[in-house]
Amino acid sequence: MANGGKDNGRFRTATLVNWHLLPEVELTPGGFAKMQAAPWPEGVDTMVRFKDALSCDFREAQGLHFYSDDYQFERIWTKPEVYLELLKQFAFVVEPDFSMYLDFPEPLQKWNHYRNQLLGAWWQARGLNVIPSASWADKASFAWTFEGLPEHSTVAISTVGCVKGRELYGYFMDGVRELFHQKHPTGLLVYGKLTPDIEKACQDAGIHYKNFPHTMMGARFLTKQYAGKLAQADKNRRNCAQD
Repeated sequence: MANGGKDNGRFRTATLVNWHLLPEVELTPGGFAKMQAAPWPEGVDTMVRFKDALSCDFREAQGLHFYSDDYQFERIWTKPEVYLELLKQFAFVVEPDFSMYLDFPEPLQKWNHYRNQLLGAWWQARGLNVIPSASWADKASFAWTFEGLPEHSTVAISTVGCVKGRELYGYFMDGVRELFHQKHPTGLLVYGKLTPDIEKACQDAGIHYKNFPHTMMGARFLTKQYAGKLAQADKNRRNCAQD
């Protein structure tokens, strides 16, 4: 009875940190899960927030992102299996973005990077189309914050909250340049404001880039627009089949 209680306690503790996901992923020497390179999401022009996933239409026509406050998607960490089928309905899913704020202690920043990488890699292992997402704190974080991200891949970033104020924006652009230096992405998805500096950095590096609107109104418009294209394409296929 006592041993059973200890085993049950260990199981519950392991579940809290998602230990059971580790056999399905490969880890870097530093212990972060490795993600595979992702293709360019051709024809997809909008992403919606995870908190809106259940209420949105045309899921197959858009991506899903986690560029919002962490409390709005903490449940994907506490119950990862529950949301798999929902996530699979989207054209692509961006890797989670548990925050790495500048004023967070480094162990907390690393813990959130660990969680981002583990879920992203596990989703890929389960067959989801996952776009790796890059985030960072200050220059000291560059030694580990890109660990586990693939080289020569489409990568997503968010500028929300990162382009206000010269100092904060300077940290952000330092990270963009370091991401390009370390991982040589082939494509960049920019959620939020696309600044001239980001555009120039992409053009100088020969990186294909696309901007995704931050406002829900813009997202809904683009989603309906893309859904119309899907409907027309389906109609054309049916006409060809009849001929």
